[in-house]
This record gives sequence, C-alpha cells and structure tokens, in this order.
Amino acid sequence: MRRVAFIGAGHMAGHHLSALARLTTKSVVVGVHDRMTARRDEFAARAACPAFPSVEALLDDARPDIVHVCTPPGAHFDAARAALEAGAHVYVEKPFALTVGDARTLLDLARVQGRLVCAGHQLLRDRAFGRLLARAVELGSPVQVDSHFAFCPAGPSLQRIGATRQARLLIDILPHPLYTLVSVLERLTGGEIDLAWVHADPMDLQAVLRAGDVTGRLSVSLRARPVASTLTLTGTRGALTCDFVRSIVVGAENSGTEAIEKVLNPMVEGAQLLSRTAVSVANRVCSSGSYPGLVQLVGAFYRASETGGLSPVSSAHLLRVTGLFEELVARVETAARRPRSARPPGVAGVEIGGVRPAEDTRLVVVTGARGFLGAEIARALSHVRGVGRGDPPDDPHLHGWVTADLSDGLSPDAVAGADVVVHAAAETSGGYGEHQRNTIDATRNLLQAMHAARVHRLVLVSSLSVIRPPRAVWECQDEATPRPRQARPLGPYTWGKCLQEEIAEREAAALGIAIRIVRPGALMDWSEPTLPGVMGRRLFGRWHLGFGRPSLPIAVCDVARCAEAIAWCAANFETAPRVVNLLDPAIATRRDFMARLRAEGWSGRMVWVPISVLALGLKTARAAISLGHGRWPEPLAVWSILRPRRYDTRIAARMLEAADASARSVRVTRLAS
Repeated sequence: MRRVAFIGAGHMAGHHLSALARLTTKSVVVGVHDRMTARRDEFAARAACPAFPSVEALLDDARPDIVHVCTPPGAHFDAARAALEAGAHVYVEKPFALTVGDARTLLDLARVQGRLVCAGHQLLRDRAFGRLLARAVELGSPVQVDSHFAFCPAGPSLQRIGATRQARLLIDILPHPLYTLVSVLERLTGGEIDLAWVHADPMDLQAVLRAGDVTGRLSVSLRARPVASTLTLTGTRGALTCDFVRSIVVGAENSGTEAIEKVLNPMVEGAQLLSRTAVSVANRVCSSGSYPGLVQLVGAFYRASETGGLSPVSSAHLLRVTGLFEELVARVETAARRPRSARPPGVAGVEIGGVRPAEDTRLVVVTGARGFLGAEIARALSHVRGVGRGDPPDDPHLHGWVTADLSDGLSPDAVAGADVVVHAAAETSGGYGEHQRNTIDATRNLLQAMHAARVHRLVLVSSLSVIRPPRAVWECQDEATPRPRQARPLGPYTWGKCLQEEIAEREAAALGIAIRIVRPGALMDWSEPTLPGVMGRRLFGRWHLGFGRPSLPIAVCDVARCAEAIAWCAANFETAPRVVNLLDPAIATRRDFMARLRAEGWSGRMVWVPISVLALGLKTARAAISLGHGRWPEPLAVWSILRPRRYDTRIAARMLEAADASARSVRVTRLAS
C-alpha cells in the first residue's frame, strides 16, 4: 500500500486524485498541504485525509512514500526537494523545473536518496501518441516533426490583460507541445537537439529545432484558431498526425505522389477523422478522463516505485526539455518587456453639477483588478491599488498591487488609506463550494479588513441575477424588487451573489461601513462581440442557438461604460444611489441587441428555440446524467434562470448619463491641457 501525499490542492491535484482511484497499485492518501486554507480543507475532505499547515508538518507526520507536487510552477523546486529529502518518490506537475540548474539538483538528489522522479508529461502515455510512434517506421526515413498547439484562455480578452500576463499564459501551455516534440526527436535520432531559430512575442512562439537530419518545428499560440494540439511526423514515404484533442492518429502511409493517391488521400483522412473522432468521444465520455495519458503515466510511476524500476520519464529527457524550456521562456519574457504604447488614460469621477479634477488623488482599492470588469474599473479611475490572486499585471493605471486570496482573509494593510473600496472580485464559474469561498467568504473577509483599516465606504459589484424571478411576464422589476427567498435552485452563481449582497448589507452596517451596490447586466465588449449566456450559445461556425425570440427583453451593458459608472459611483459616493440595476436603456430587446451586434461587424446566424423547450431539455439531460452517476440531481430552476425580465431603467439611465458626462469633461480637460 503506497502512502501518498499532495503538495498543492488545486485543479490539477483533483485530476491526480481521480487517477489514483483507477490504478491497480493500491494507495492511500495520507495528507495534503496547500497555502490556501479553504482549498486545502476541501481537498482533504474529498480525499478523506488530514490537512497540514506546512510542507514540513506534512512530510514529518504523514511519512508519505510518494508525493505529488501540484503547486504553481515557481514552487515546484522547493516542494520537490523537501519531498526527496524526506525520502519520498516525487511526481512533479509540468514544468518539471524552471531552470536546468534546478532540474539537475533534483535529479542528483533523487539519485543520492535512491528515489524516483517523474514529471507530468502525460501526453507521452496517450494511446494516440503510442500509435504514432509504433507506425513511424511505415513513413520511411524521418524528415521533420511539427508540434502545433493553439489555446484559447478563459477570462478577459487577451488584448486587455497586458503583455506580462499574456506571456505567462503562453509559458504555462508551452511544456506540452515542447516535451512531445522533444520526445519524438529523441526517439528518431537519439542525438543532441539544438535550438536553431526562435521568434517570440507574448502571444505566439515559433521555433525550429535540429536533431541530426531531422527538423522539429514548434508553434505555440494564444491567437491561432481553431484550438488544437497536434504532432505531425513526416517521412520520405508519408505523414501521420497525432491529434491530442481527440486522442487519434490520422494519415495515409503513402508518398502521395501518384494521381490516385492525391485524389484518395484526403478522402481516406476525412473518413478516419470522422470515424475515429466518434470513437474517441465515446471513450472519453465512458472513461470520464479529461487528461488522456495521466492514469497510465501515474500508474507506470507507481509500479516503478514498487518494483525498483526506472522512472517512466528519464532524467536525460527532463534535462533536455528543461534546457530548451528555459531558453524559450527567456525569449518570451524578453518580448513581453519590450516597450508598448500605453493605453488611453483613465477617467476620473465627477460630482453632480461639477467636474472633478482629471487627476483625483484619492486612493481607491479595487479587488479583482485583473478581471474583465475589474481591469476596466482600474482604467476608469485615477489613483488605484489593485488586489488579486496573481502577480501584478503590467497595467499603467495601477498605482499599487496586493497579491492576496480573499477567501483566505485579507490584511488590513491591503486597504489602508483608501477613500473607498470597489469590490469587483467574485467567482464566475464552478460549484457551490467555489462560490462560497470566492464570493461569500471573500466578501466577509474584505469587510473585516476594511473595518480594521478604518475604511468606511464600499462599492459592491453584484449582478442583476440577484433579483427574484418575475411573477408575471408583464412585471417590470426595479431596484426595490427583492432578492429570492430561496436562491440555491437558481444555480451557484446567483446563489453566491445573493448571499454576498445579504452579508454585505447586514455586516457592513454592523461594522459602520456605508455601501453602494451596482448590479450590472450581461457585460459586453463590442470590439469582440459575443452572445450573453442568458441569450444564447454558439453552435458551429456562424450558427448560434438563441433562447426565446427576438422580441423578448435583454439586459446588457458595455463593459467600459459599466466601469465608468462604477468609477463615478466611487468618486460620488455620497450622492450615488444605494442600489442601481445597471443596463443600457437603448438596448431593450434581443432584436435591438442583434442590430447592435451586426453594426459592430458580427455576421452570425441565429436559430431561435423557445425557452420552455430548452428548460425541459436541460432538466431532462441533468437528471439523466446525475442518475447515471448514481445520485439525485441538484434542484435547478432552469426556467426561472432563463426567462426574460423587464426592468425600469430610469436610475441606470441617470447614472450612465452622469458617467458619460464625466468622461467627456475629463477628455476635454486633458485635450485642452
């Protein structure tokens, strides 16, 4: 029985834990440590193991045989070294190390300790990758290997997040296409691999590698579409492509020089793609595995640790990949530091009846200042300190930054000296547990920090979804419409936002904190127009599924105008309304929204489906999936969530008008100066 511990309890650690249940090697999880208390405790409950406050306590008290290091990359080295020194075998998520020096130190320590080290190169155990290598001999002498990875990051538009964060996302996805390419070149040539050419910027990396007579071409992009992860091996007698997204291999093992081959090869490959994709999707659904190769790699590592065999990922491979990774990362980071034109200056708030100076020196603290809306709020203010989980973004509008996870608490120093706090941080996905931590608990912790720092004004960014569902189709809802008595059936997001508002109103008053609540509708970036989730979804290509019919109402707001309104509220706190449902009065129906989309260059096609039909279909599908997994479905009021609402927009119109006037006045002032 292998005693297993986890350092890091995030998303990837959860996949590792699921993989353990599918191994033939018997194991028991004996402990977990994560610097985020809530995440650590949730993982411990799921794994039925103790949670430890430090790595040292975990290793001393749990005495694991194997440690999974699932921390952010910058913490991999320290965690892996501590585990090796404690006598454990170590499985490190990708990247194995950030520098060759760190990689060599860990491998030398593992050799001295007589322990194995493995890295999270699970695609090397993907069945499709194995089939590609097995059929490589059919292609004749190898000529080139192409590794292509196109990724679509979740969250704000790439253009909004700045070069440093773009580069960080690119670096995060780089290891997978790099180690698969290196592995194939190693197997084909067995010799050294040299980096012959590199072109890098924060969103794209192109490189050429040379291994003897074989050329390796690496392409990693955040901008390229469609999303893809492929490895193509080309030889003197044909080419084969391993598609990691679908876990399939396609290609015809012939030179393609004869006339009939030129005609039939595309047909053969099309048939392969169709049939093998269908089988792959079925296998993925049945296995519930979102990371092909992970179970196989972890299983091989566990068996080697039991039998005294070799690690399934060799030391030579790890050193070679780390060396190339280090050099490529340096190129990307250098590109991210190149000077770029600054964004237009932010917009300061104004008093009703008079314009504030363009440069308002009063400090505003903005939580979630790296998010889609939070970053826009920071741009709309003059003197901003941002609070967020990650490292400081390269945003010239931020005059300070505090790295903190609000769900774990917040130091009063983070908000000290602020005239007002704008709370824009909240969970936008995940289940009830995530919303409890990152919306509800985070708000309570922020209020406590504000009270301790004697900051007494809060602008809370909430959501229109907190208003109870309409009782009749003709009901017009306004700022006085109450929240629902039972919010949980309306889904995790609405539930979290409802409790957030309730806690903020109750506890802020008890702590002497005045509060203003802004409830935006669906936020739109008209430079990258998409359908709001309450209105529809893209199906395929230009075709979209629309909920309801064009004449139904919709509540949307441009993200920049929303941010300016929130900034106005922060600057004019005393005269701002206590609650405002913020939406664009000029876009009242879905037809109006579609007209604006098309005016912005959107060329999609809509298929409208009645909301009642969608609600019934979703409830049926959820029930079938839950019952198939042996559990009763969580109640979800789909009809209440999707049904259209009509709003009184008078308060929103006045606030947007004031914010627009502020923006115009500041622009005129700056142009005059």
